[in-house]
Amino acid sequence: MAKVRQYFNKLSFVVILFSLLPLLVFIGCARQVSWINVEPKSVELKNLDETFQLKVAALDKQNKPVPDAKLTWESAKPEVAIVDDNALITAKGSGNTVITVTSENGERAVVQCKVAITAAIKIKPQELELEVGEKSALETEVVDEKGEPAENQIVAWASSNKSVATVDDFGEVTGLAPGEAYITSTQISIYAKVKIVVKSTD
Repeated sequence: MAKVRQYFNKLSFVVILFSLLPLLVFIGCARQVSWINVEPKSVELKNLDETFQLKVAALDKQNKPVPDAKLTWESAKPEVAIVDDNALITAKGSGNTVITVTSENGERAVVQCKVAITAAIKIKPQELELEVGEKSALETEVVDEKGEPAENQIVAWASSNKSVATVDDFGEVTGLAPGEAYITSTQISIYAKVKIVVKSTD
């Protein structure tokens, strides 16, 4: 009887081993993430709580998508921008941060994120007098919600009365005829304006 039990024990072990073999082979051959492709490589946001959806693909060594790859997202500075598990970035404050995505086996990719929230536009001088035909340049300063200058900001210029004064893309005003006009500097929903008085040369 002892030999019979030994035989059945060995037989049971062999049966279990062969039943688990496909699973072991599957686990051993499961594709791992070799690299992560994220697009775009840099993002710039200009409004509080503005969002941006990143495109991400976890790929194996043959550049084929790895199904159900588990990825972890993290922002180096959550006070600037946060990112959720679906690769959605949300702006939280002016500054720069790095968004990092990491796979279970340690592969990583990064995205540079810049947030520049315009809080106000300041124009100098606040009022300008010109003679007909005279030109003068206005200066602008764009500041963020912290009151700090925001670098590399582009504003749009417009004149309320183009028959009196015009303004070009660089803020240079030209007096055309006697009268008054307002020059407006705008970025998204933020604007500032100055009064222009054009006098006759007589």
